[in-house]
Amino acid sequence: MPKALVGASLFAVAMGLAAACYGQSSPPTDPDEARIEDVITASHILTNEGILDSFGHISARSAKNPDHFFMPRAMPPALVSRADMVEVGFDCKPISPDAPRLNGERYIHCEVYRARSDVQSVIHTHDLAVIPFGLAGISLKPVVVQAGFLPPRTPLFEIRDANKNQERRGMLVINADLGRALARKLGPNPVVLMRGHGDTVVGGSVREATVRTIYTHIDAQAQSAALALRRHITVMNAAELAANAAENFDADRPWQNYRQRLPAGR
Repeated sequence: MPKALVGASLFAVAMGLAAACYGQSSPPTDPDEARIEDVITASHILTNEGILDSFGHISARSAKNPDHFFMPRAMPPALVSRADMVEVGFDCKPISPDAPRLNGERYIHCEVYRARSDVQSVIHTHDLAVIPFGLAGISLKPVVVQAGFLPPRTPLFEIRDANKNQERRGMLVINADLGRALARKLGPNPVVLMRGHGDTVVGGSVREATVRTIYTHIDAQAQSAALALRRHITVMNAAELAANAAENFDADRPWQNYRQRLPAGR
């Protein structure tokens, strides 16, 4: 074999070993499988960063059938694997008749996808960094540059307003009416807070939604810390937010960074 071919073969083997060491593999050629793989990775990333707890969940709209989406069965996000993923229709029922039990709050995902054709991924967390804002009646605002995707005031979903005429008045979004009310409160925004219940974050991809979730968490931490020092704080103004939107924030760099922080084997 010519030396050039030998060298190329050894390089390919070395790159393959390096990828294996870092838990990377060739991306799936099927667009839905690629999105499913990102949901699994995102579940592990957000758990590793302390943002997803035992009950949060992530979904991705199907690229091949936009009226369907994929989300894990009811289970801890840290343990999600390919075998746990379920295809769901906009009626919030699994496509497969023998599908495992789904998360009760899947109506968040159904109704947001139905209301927003631009949304390709939905993430619901019980992020302790954002919960205090809904409890204290203080608006979450964009204060750090990486969270410049946030609106001047992030909307707050008050479930008491949505379920006041229902017999059951719990905190969970477990039916289509509550899901629609949440989607209306989200409106065109990337994030909606949920009083005592965390937040729901959306994006044009799983990676974008994941990065937005992380920087919403960081922004909430920064705002809380600033408010502890001084009541009146400086937030990003309209000109800064407009410039931020035009800069087309690259989600892939932080995605790669946070994926690299995962424990070996994830």
